[in-house]
Amino acid sequence: MLFYLSAENFPIKGKINPDLYSTITMITIDNDDFICHYGVENLVQNMKFKKKYVDGLLFFELSEDFPKIFNQRYYFDHEDIGDTSNRLLTLIGMENKYNRLLIFGTTDGYDDNPYCFIADSYEGTTTYTNCSSYLTEKDKAYSVDNLSRSIMDTPWVEGVPGNGIGEGFTIERAYTDYLLIVNGYISYKKPYLYKQNGRVKKMKITGLTSGEERILEVLDTPHPQTIDISFITKNEDIRVEIAEVYEGTKYDDTCLHLCKLYPVEVIPYEDSVK
Repeated sequence: MLFYLSAENFPIKGKINPDLYSTITMITIDNDDFICHYGVENLVQNMKFKKKYVDGLLFFELSEDFPKIFNQRYYFDHEDIGDTSNRLLTLIGMENKYNRLLIFGTTDGYDDNPYCFIADSYEGTTTYTNCSSYLTEKDKAYSVDNLSRSIMDTPWVEGVPGNGIGEGFTIERAYTDYLLIVNGYISYKKPYLYKQNGRVKKMKITGLTSGEERILEVLDTPHPQTIDISFITKNEDIRVEIAEVYEGTKYDDTCLHLCKLYPVEVIPYEDSVK
């Protein structure tokens, strides 16, 4: 699930009012209240919440299970949502230009369909080519195309021995100023995989026509963040490579959950993992 809310305060405190929402659904977070609105069914569900960290990832613990009906409009009654729970994995950033919160939220029953609003406020697409490697385990491939999706347990994972320094991929037509990133392995059911696997610490960004090149810092946080690629002024493909990593506590694999073109700066809710 993905929410867009305007932010009077950041980090979360006080009242947050919805800024962009459909005529059917919206969410209000007001102090300790988490309020879901569903227009067609005239449903307004007020749930208390508290913040809780599990293996470094932020969860909202609600006073009752998340309502199944909240996302029902994307299924047209022909596909069931599984059992929901009162725990909402919550990754938060703020779009600095618009003072608007960008929140990825996932709970039981939404693992394969994690959106309240489709994709994001930016309608452009990100196309990946020439990926140097990716990991395959049994029947699951952690391919580079996963980087355009916020679905749980689907990062890009480099596929070479060691921590993957120098591994990377090409993004076509880099005509925006930022890359939106969610670092590491993000899992609702196995939050410990964030720390157990490696994360990207520095990215090497190269314009493939201009030859412009920089190594940019990436924060060790699961919350959405951006890196500034505006130094590439041409409308050209860019090469993205792992230049340095935060080492995992158990595995050598380096994981990146999301990396896509984005028009505005996003500041993460927290700049390091808990």
